[in-house]
Amino acid sequence: MFDSSLDIEQAFGDHRGMHRTYVRRRRTVAILGIALIAVLLSPLAAGAVRRGEAPAPPAQQVVVVGEGDTLWSIARGVRPEADPRATIAEIEQMNVSVDPGGLVPGQSLVVPVG
Repeated sequence: MFDSSLDIEQAFGDHRGMHRTYVRRRRTVAILGIALIAVLLSPLAAGAVRRGEAPAPPAQQVVVVGEGDTLWSIARGVRPEADPRATIAEIEQMNVSVDPGGLVPGQSLVVPVG
């Protein structure tokens, strides 16, 4: 019924054997490569999400209060793009004894950096 003289390997006059494509081997190497990259990058991810450690304190700078300065104007000067109310709250946390209505020229305030 089927003639064995017609063979796929010899259909075009090529008498060499067909080569394997090694799909499984390539897939295994790719998976191992991705797993290796994930393991190597995991310390970076673990460093970003450290547990049990206190968060790093925000960057700070010292500002000397000038004539006519208010917490609002200082907050706008430190972070012009941010909401001044949030910055004022941070300034009040950093300077426990600060009196918003009683700023004195020459007084030093610790403020967050932009």
